[in-house]
Amino acid sequence: MGKLGRYFWPKTALLFYLYEETIYAAFGYIDEGNFDMQEKREFEASKSSELLGWLEEISQTYPKTYVCAMLDTTNQGAVPGCSKSDLEKYGIDAALVHTLCVDNSWMAYTSLVEMKWFEQKFKGVDFDLLYSPFVLLYKKCQPMLDTKPALFLLHQNGVAFLAVFSEKKLWYAQVLIIGTGEESQVEGTDEEAAEPEGLSFDLDMIDNEVESISDMDLLGEFKEEIEEKAEAEDESAFELLEYNLNLFEEMKGALSRFYHDDLYSHDFIERVTIFDMDDLGDDLVRYIEDELFMQASLHTFDPIGVMSDLAAKDLEG
Repeated sequence: MGKLGRYFWPKTALLFYLYEETIYAAFGYIDEGNFDMQEKREFEASKSSELLGWLEEISQTYPKTYVCAMLDTTNQGAVPGCSKSDLEKYGIDAALVHTLCVDNSWMAYTSLVEMKWFEQKFKGVDFDLLYSPFVLLYKKCQPMLDTKPALFLLHQNGVAFLAVFSEKKLWYAQVLIIGTGEESQVEGTDEEAAEPEGLSFDLDMIDNEVESISDMDLLGEFKEEIEEKAEAEDESAFELLEYNLNLFEEMKGALSRFYHDDLYSHDFIERVTIFDMDDLGDDLVRYIEDELFMQASLHTFDPIGVMSDLAAKDLEG
């Protein structure tokens, strides 16, 4: 990479994230709170040394290039509040996690062990910023927030980061693991939480409008639809439909926990926004609208674009 004839050392950054078997990376300048992207590259995950080689090439011209990445681990989460006692309230050992307070209102956390594992996976890279998917999700959905809570979902193949946000407030967060068939399971922000025993507010109004979330059996309800589509479409389409149903079941379970767990504040959710890094299709939106009577929308999600906005502000000083 040749010099660009500038008369000063510009502030530069390399941003990347790992998704399945590919590393997606971008290099650019940071100027006046903006990220001016210059180049994007992709690398095979098994050849992470090529990413390091690109960073070394960049550093020959720009010795201090900031490196920012999205953490791809699942042992992380987010909780309302920003104190050690808030972590303890949700059963999280503060000594075992790295935390970041956001807007003096809520906290993202990740396992120190998995954070070290991620850094070792890219040995030789000195990270300046590691972003939680919950932080990226919050940045992306901020223009959509108002005083009423809404559910936001950041979906990757096999995992989804779910959060309930309103303006400058986190109500609830959970990592969903989406399996196939009966393999589906959920990792919550409080893995040791007991079964909820009651509500801190009246849900009669909700029950009158929506069937009991915990009692709905979507796999049974849509069995006929699955069989019809399986006959008309190929196996991959059938698998996607089943996957969407499993994701819907996991989301439904998370909603039930949000409504029933007295550790969290409660309010009725009317809107769901899904940001997709894979290819979900429209079935999930239809299930949400038809079965939960909520407004739902589906959008693509580019981590590089969101990280560039965050990094430009975080590294501006």
